Amino acid sequence: MNPSGRPPGTPPKPGLPTTTEAFVPDLSEGAETGVYLALLELLDEGLVITGDEVVLDANSAACTLLGRDYRQVAGRPLAELFPSEEAFLAARARVLIQGEKRGTLAFALPGGGERVLEFIAAPRLRPGIHAIILSAPAQPGAAVESRSRKAIQPTRGASAASEGSADFRAMYLACHDLLTGLPNRRLLEARFDDSAARVRAQHGTMALVRIDIDGFKAVNRAHGDHIGDAALQHLAHRLKEAAGQTAIVARERSDSFLVLLPEIDLPSQAARVASTLVASVAQPLLVGVCSLALTASAGVALFPQDGRDLDTLLRHSRLALQQARRLGGNNHQHYDVLADDPGFDDAYLESGLRDALEQHQLLLHFQPLVDARTGIVQAGEALLRWQHPELGLLPFRRFIGAIGDPVLLARLGDWVLRTACRLAHDWPAVAGGRPPRLTVNVGLEQLIHGDFAERVAVTLRATGLSADRLELDLDEKILEEQGSELSATLDRLSEIGIRLAVDDFGRGLSSIPRLRRYPVKALKLDPALVRGVGKDEDSEAVVEAVGSLATTLGLEIYARGVEDPGQQAFLCALGCQLQQGPLFGRPLRAEEFAAFLASAAQ
Repeated sequence: MNPSGRPPGTPPKPGLPTTTEAFVPDLSEGAETGVYLALLELLDEGLVITGDEVVLDANSAACTLLGRDYRQVAGRPLAELFPSEEAFLAARARVLIQGEKRGTLAFALPGGGERVLEFIAAPRLRPGIHAIILSAPAQPGAAVESRSRKAIQPTRGASAASEGSADFRAMYLACHDLLTGLPNRRLLEARFDDSAARVRAQHGTMALVRIDIDGFKAVNRAHGDHIGDAALQHLAHRLKEAAGQTAIVARERSDSFLVLLPEIDLPSQAARVASTLVASVAQPLLVGVCSLALTASAGVALFPQDGRDLDTLLRHSRLALQQARRLGGNNHQHYDVLADDPGFDDAYLESGLRDALEQHQLLLHFQPLVDARTGIVQAGEALLRWQHPELGLLPFRRFIGAIGDPVLLARLGDWVLRTACRLAHDWPAVAGGRPPRLTVNVGLEQLIHGDFAERVAVTLRATGLSADRLELDLDEKILEEQGSELSATLDRLSEIGIRLAVDDFGRGLSSIPRLRRYPVKALKLDPALVRGVGKDEDSEAVVEAVGSLATTLGLEIYARGVEDPGQQAFLCALGCQLQQGPLFGRPLRAEEFAAFLASAAQ
């Protein structure tokens, strides 16, 4: 049963979203999975499960009867099993369209020739999903019969056939993730053992990729479980398509997936697949009326280099995934044995950060925000860095995931605000006679920790920075929080004269009524959307929609992550002139940024 309480194969309730992407079934979770696998391998009959005219899975008996190994059956077009296209179309009409339950079919042998096998077609397991039970003919010599032979008389009673179909249906459903149809870890283990034996014999390599959807719980909180369920169905299909035919994609839990790549020639091939998987999640997703912009983090571990058993590979892929998250998400990382030490342990990093505040190990870099029409620098964004005594210079995204203490997060945020205001006070004026604005990212932990508005006011007085030169960038998720205190804090900041902007806008989590309710002056496009400009029509459509929304609400719009002139021109045409990214300059140390402003003013 899926979280909406609807059994598979039944239509959704009116009003619930439906997915337009093809359902991609595979064997999956259930307490009876191990029993199911054992039963299938003990059966004399072959079992072939098909969907969308593709063989989704087959047991060993089926492979033997068809004269092929598993790789020549599973994941291959069903038509390849028949002697000709005409034979396939005739069989499809009899079994899949007309619903013939019993009879014989002629199959092609890899070395040439044909083999006639008896079949029992189980009722649809799910819409478009069929099970076909194969067995050798009962009569001697039947294996060389012509494929024109008609259906033979059943050797079992109708009730027995019905019971057998029901048993297979029950076993199938018990071994599927009823929401996405992907395998679970138990079935993945069985496939891993088969693949590992083959790879060992060939002295080859395979890879395990662990994928988590970044911040997916926020989708359920903002839009409801039914939207979350539909999104996961879409994502399951995307991952299956991106992984390729030979890969095995499994749903481990909630928004966590595993991908086994049993046939890779070089480690770089695993990297390419992992990159494709992450990119597939980052494509804009429309579920019902909800536009979602999601990202994923992935960790890659190789067999046998990074582990010789599945448990080890699972553990090492998890460590690689954690590293991807530390780097800000929306990327993949390979397992690195050198990184598997206390230097990358969350507790170690969090403890070190407490000392870093006292030992002056923190510093700021600044990245310019430019008017793309004139080239004039309009603002500088403060970016936190940690000069770790052992690990070197770490960007904020590298250690943000290690901070579990909200008070520590608030302290770090306040340090950034004080230091950035002090440095920005001395920035030289640029064209137009005014120094650029300062933008500082603010987390929810800061906003709800004590009297944040008063702390900002004290900081401005202490550093001499005027309020109209400070812009605070709020994470989009802040708008999903309820409470009068948060609203009062934002109102107070606006009254002081500080600009408020919503950062990384476009992930699909914001509530537009709340956006209008708060004193926000600007929206900053999510860099994942900006990177898709010029490459993906869906990304461009979402960017255009956000631009229209900003215009309607009277908000300014910024773009982060601009990489090339094509993106620059597209954004300018939408009225998004304020842009930031590699095209306009990388983050600079405080003294370098001040010198950059001075040279630009000359």
